[in-house]
This record gives sequence, C-alpha cells and structure tokens, in this order.
Amino acid sequence: MNTYQLIGLIFAAVGVLTLAVMGVEATRRKTLNIDFLPLSSWLTGISRVMIGVLFIYSGFVKANDYVGFAYKLEEYFLVFGEQFPFMKGFWNFFIPLAEPLAWFISVFEIALAVALIVGWRMNLTIWLTLLMMVFFTVLTGYSHFTGSVTDCGCFGEALKLEPWESFVKDIILTGMLIPLFLVRKSIRAVPSPKVAGWLTLASFVIAGVFSWACHENLPLIDYRPYKVGVDLAACTTVPGPEGYPKCKDWDPAFEGEEIALFEGNTLMIITYQVQNAPAKAADKSGNLARELKNTSVKVVGATSSGRTQLASFKQAHNVDYPFCFLDETVLKTIVRSHPGYMLLKDGVVVKKWHYNFAPDAAEIQSLLGI
Repeated sequence: MNTYQLIGLIFAAVGVLTLAVMGVEATRRKTLNIDFLPLSSWLTGISRVMIGVLFIYSGFVKANDYVGFAYKLEEYFLVFGEQFPFMKGFWNFFIPLAEPLAWFISVFEIALAVALIVGWRMNLTIWLTLLMMVFFTVLTGYSHFTGSVTDCGCFGEALKLEPWESFVKDIILTGMLIPLFLVRKSIRAVPSPKVAGWLTLASFVIAGVFSWACHENLPLIDYRPYKVGVDLAACTTVPGPEGYPKCKDWDPAFEGEEIALFEGNTLMIITYQVQNAPAKAADKSGNLARELKNTSVKVVGATSSGRTQLASFKQAHNVDYPFCFLDETVLKTIVRSHPGYMLLKDGVVVKKWHYNFAPDAAEIQSLLGI
C-alpha cells in the first residue's frame, strides 16, 4: 500500500465514522441540527477541512499549469466524440474552449474549497461540491471501466493516479459529502457570513490571477520530467520502474544533418505546430538565433509539423536555424509555451522560457558562463 492509498483509507474511515456517529446522535436527539449533535459537529468540521485541503491542493496543481489540464480535457472531448458519434458535434464544440474551461475549473475548485472550510452559504456550497464530485466520479469511472483515458489529470502532473485509484478517490469524497449534505443548513460561517464571503471571493481572484500569471510565463512549479536540473541524456534513455525512460518517446528526426543535442551548449526552440505560432514570437526566435550564430551555443528548433509547413514558416519569419521533428505530446510536455525555449549544457536543462519572456544572447551566455 502506497502513501496515497493510505490517505484514501483515512478519508474513507473519517467519512464512515462521521455518518455512523451522525446516525446515532440524530436518532437519539431527533434532529439534524449540529448545534445539538456535538460529536457530529466535530467530525463534520474535520471532514470539511480534509476535503477542502485536498481540493486546494488539486486546484493549485491544475491552476499552476492549466494548459496541461486543458490538454487532458481535450483528450476527454475527443474520446467522447469518437465513442459517442451521435454527440460528436457537441463534444467538438468544447475542444477550442478547453483552456478557458481548464482555468475556470482550477480556480473554481480552490474557491469552493475555501467556501467549504469557512462555511460560506453551505446550502449552495455543498450542492455545488456534490454536483462537481458526481461529475468527476462519472468521468473517472468511465476512464476506469473503459480504459479510454489512462490519467484523469485530477492532480495535474504532480501526482499520477491509476484510473481505478482516481475512481475510488472520487467515490470516497462523494461519500464524505453525504453527512455534510444532511446537516448543511445548520453549519455556520466562520468567523461570520460576511467575512467568509470575502474570503471565498478573495480566493477566487487570487487563484485566478496566479493561474493566468503562470499561463503568461511558465508554471511556478514544474512537475514534468523535463524540468530545470534534469540530465536529459539519462532521462531519455535510462528505463525507470515502469520499464521505460521518464522522458519517454524522445526520438528526434532531423531535417538535415543530425545534431548532438546533449553535447555542449544547446538552445532548443520548441514550436509544436509552426503554422500556429504567434508571428512576433517566431520573428523573435529567428533574431535570437542570429545573435547566437558566432557563439558556442547551437540553436535547434523542434516541431511536430510537416516539412512543407516548416519550409513556409522559415520563409515567412526569416528563420534559418535547423529543426528536428518530435512527437507533439513530447514537445507540449517539455515546455508550456508555443514557441518556448529550453537551454541545455551537456544535456542538463539550465533554464526554460515562455516566449513572452524570451531571453537575449547576453542572458544565455551569462547562464552558460561563456
């Protein structure tokens, strides 16, 4: 049993105990008002904090990298469209909305957690929480029983759960909400309804701003295998416990002569689909490559686009650095920016940048000590 399964058992035990104690106390006192159910009051308070803390953690890791969560939503929409062809148009409608939906779900989860902990408008809060949990239980149950989606993205890249673990987690949380639902009307806000309301609103605003800032730069915490400090020479070749390298599916194909990416100083400019790259950012990448031309830094682009699209891109934006072709999922995992920059020194990741904060030649040379 791993740590996460043990935590799941603790949550389940608290949920069962709360429901059992409430059943006994409510029967004896003939009321569901927790003012007259002392043990139930304590246990429901503990449950609210436990669920709230878990929601805050879950919301934070998704808000920290809501682009990654959006990729997971897109995967669900595509799978649903394929497996329910009569609703394909409905699911396809949501694909371009994946990013704003991912942002809202992440931020809303944090605000809902705070509302649950401070007891703000518990009738509304519990209903929303219960509906959200039923929705996610259906999703994770679908993933578990069909095997269509192997990771629900519940905890972003920070924590990977097996489909059955995600499903059981959601069942436990839904069960923990039942006693809270029964006594929701008698739970008082702390320290007062007005302050609880302001705290809930503040959490939504702060989480929203934080999430957007991460989107416009890069995630504050990088949970992915290509993070700063990782030796990609080992990460892309040495098998882990699962039987494959942590940085899996690394198989670059070069448009021309092969380049030793993990030797010396290398700046990789990641552009998932060159035809969709912002024009100003693409122009800037070409200018940076020219600034570094007479230095010891190799500049290599990486894309999943075809050769015809790449040729058009190079001509349109005056780009003359060489490219390699990699799987789009790998590129999106490397950096959450399009284009994005990854600086390597002998295969070790030195730094990564969003195109909004693209480096100049002087900064790169300073980081490499050249």
